[in-house]
Amino acid sequence: MGDDLSWRIRPPGSVGPEVDISVRLPVDDDDEMLEGERGDETPLIKRAVPHFRGNVVYACFLLLGLGTLLPWNFFITAQTYWQYKFRNASVPQNASDIDKTSLQVLYTPMQVCLSQVPNFLFLFINALFSHLISQRVRLLTSLTMMIILFSLTTTFTQVHTDTWQGGFFALTMIIIILINSAGAIFQGGLFGVAGMFPEKYMTAVVSGQALGGVFASGARIVSLSVGAADATSAFIYFMIAVAVMVVTLGAFLYMSNTDFYKHYTNCQTPEKNEEPKKRSLGSDLLIFKEIWPIGVSVCGVFAVTLAAFPALCVTIQSTSENEKWADVYFQPVVTFLLFNVGDYLGRQGAGMIMWPQRGSKILYLMVFLRLIFIPLFLFCNKPDSIIPSVFTHDSWYILFMLLFSLSNGYCSSLCMTYGPKMVSEENAEKASSMMAAMLGLGLLSGGLLSFAFALIG
Repeated sequence: MGDDLSWRIRPPGSVGPEVDISVRLPVDDDDEMLEGERGDETPLIKRAVPHFRGNVVYACFLLLGLGTLLPWNFFITAQTYWQYKFRNASVPQNASDIDKTSLQVLYTPMQVCLSQVPNFLFLFINALFSHLISQRVRLLTSLTMMIILFSLTTTFTQVHTDTWQGGFFALTMIIIILINSAGAIFQGGLFGVAGMFPEKYMTAVVSGQALGGVFASGARIVSLSVGAADATSAFIYFMIAVAVMVVTLGAFLYMSNTDFYKHYTNCQTPEKNEEPKKRSLGSDLLIFKEIWPIGVSVCGVFAVTLAAFPALCVTIQSTSENEKWADVYFQPVVTFLLFNVGDYLGRQGAGMIMWPQRGSKILYLMVFLRLIFIPLFLFCNKPDSIIPSVFTHDSWYILFMLLFSLSNGYCSSLCMTYGPKMVSEENAEKASSMMAAMLGLGLLSGGLLSFAFALIG
């Protein structure tokens, strides 16, 4: 069905009665609504949505979402590679009962913390000053920087670093800071763009992020199953990431040139004599006042998640008698693959069910209840911990990880989807950037807490 627009006009030079003229506007089948329609809100402007490329743009958003967290996912999932790089090189690699070096112990919590500090900082800067630099420039520059830095990381898999492990550790931390700074700019810009589109496109972004984790975990398991040396398998693994990010760059270049994309981002045909609205701190505070409950919720979701995953979770050990499962596949499969699969399923489920409804206190309660996962993980099997192991069997950890990941994906997706829809259409991009900043604050808070939980765990 379409919408009717009617006018009453009097023919030039006529003194007769006015004439009624009606025009029916088409509706795009893909989005089922015209620009300006936002659920139960009053439409602002009625213009026909371009009929073509809607599903293609959705696929591109999915791929771009995958690319936002790909460096993070690949860095944390390559746990065995980093343990190899920072091992005690003076002891044979196959020797038993080798104590971990200080660099091996520090790597995961340092990686989590140094990822999230610049991530939050640049997400916050993006929320305040994103209007000063065009979307296209921000997205292209940050994605290109991520590709260059990840290519550098891939190169170092083939460099002998045993004689300068301290320097290589410092260099790796610098790369982590830079790549996550670029990733935050890219993520903040992408959330802002997705907020201008109908809700399903934001779902595509958050689902793509979870899919990136599934992809990283699956690729790591495949690289381990080849049986190659740690450095060789890591080289193959990181090369896959570089190739995917190059494809992601191509997807953005293609998507940003479609009429469908330009229609929603208002960059196809700017209105004549229309001056851009000035933005102020006061107007930003008014927007934040409308979205702060859902913003605090997404902050809480990721604070709990990063407090436990991966720094605490990687200390949990398998009690299985199968040595290959316990030593090689337990962490990649249960800690990383299961988490990312559950996270992805949770985000997809949120896009289909959309319950609780926007503004419901049930959602806030669900976010709060996720705190229970931290003590549950602390009581899992960790032989070297000062905390007694209560849930020793692998099945307990698998159950907790499944519920933990599903709730992370479901709650975070609902929060990120509802946030931009709580404000007017013209403020949707700003609200999305603020939600991304709150997400970054949650990641930073969880990353800092992970130091404590990893040490006592």
